Amino acid sequence: MEKSLAVKYRPARFDDVSGQDVVKVVLKQQLESGNIHQAMLFCGPSGDGKTTCARIFANMLNKGKGLPIEMDAASHNGVDDVRDIGKMATSQALDAPYKVFIIDECHMITPQGWASFLKLIEEPPARAVFIFCTTDPQKIPPTIISRCQRFQFQKVSTKDIVDRLTEIVIRENSKDYDDIDLRDIGCIRHDSDAIEYIAKLADGGMRLAIQYLEKCLSYSDDITVENVVKALNVTNYDDYMVLTANIQDNDTSSVVKLLDEIYASGVDFKQFLKQYVSFILDVNKTLILDDLNEAFKYINLPRTEEIERWLKAQDNLDFYNQLLRHLVKLDADVKYSQNPKVDIEAGILMFMLR
Repeated sequence: MEKSLAVKYRPARFDDVSGQDVVKVVLKQQLESGNIHQAMLFCGPSGDGKTTCARIFANMLNKGKGLPIEMDAASHNGVDDVRDIGKMATSQALDAPYKVFIIDECHMITPQGWASFLKLIEEPPARAVFIFCTTDPQKIPPTIISRCQRFQFQKVSTKDIVDRLTEIVIRENSKDYDDIDLRDIGCIRHDSDAIEYIAKLADGGMRLAIQYLEKCLSYSDDITVENVVKALNVTNYDDYMVLTANIQDNDTSSVVKLLDEIYASGVDFKQFLKQYVSFILDVNKTLILDDLNEAFKYINLPRTEEIERWLKAQDNLDFYNQLLRHLVKLDADVKYSQNPKVDIEAGILMFMLR
């Protein structure tokens, strides 16, 4: 079975990890000095490189010998699981200088499990290192946090994601990657707007961005904005623009028909509303900044000629402020709705009939 792109292109060195410069510097300094903290907490959004950095650190610490011991706390989070780790930690590693334990999704550990871990990291066994990874540090007991060296991972910048996705596309195009120019394009065709759009959709998650790219490649080897929209089942921006124009013109009949067509296309209607809120927010930002070149640094819209032309024609900031305020409330109201189509249609029509 062929490896997924996320696995195939998982970084093996710190220099290959996108972003996280501060984290990488501190971890490298520990390795160089030999002053290794035995309990570390890696916090940050999903897909930003926490587990990858933990594996790289373990590999460099043990100079390529042995493997870290990984535990997924989402399914192994009880006191017995922690006790098993404690037993393993007290025995000397046979194939490496250190035993490195990587505990992923550690916020899922039970209170009883944390109580056992507290004893373990207060007086850690010699040559044992514990790396806790989490997207939700608020759920971790303060007594644990206070005994760990905390590393805060950041969302990966859109530019870094674009660079990485472009590199992956080029690598996939060449059997002899070392001998090609990264500006060359092979059998996979792509345009920069489409790659940037994928990066923006991933919202700072490198792993998610690579998964999106792989899904797009399974749909077509021609990576365009249009094909990305189809492959990822994202509502077309044409629909957003037409819907917004119909709302602004108070054309209720056209709004009802368009919403029905969008729903019939199979789009998750709650997700559609979230994306529409994001779209209207981006229009607001564009009008507030009053400079299209500047605005595209801060919005998630793909920079196509059609969208640029449409944005330039928008000038009613008061309308967009009111619409945004209403859509944000509507999005919160339908979060647990059992019939989102009815609630979303009613909410939009109520705004028009206000």
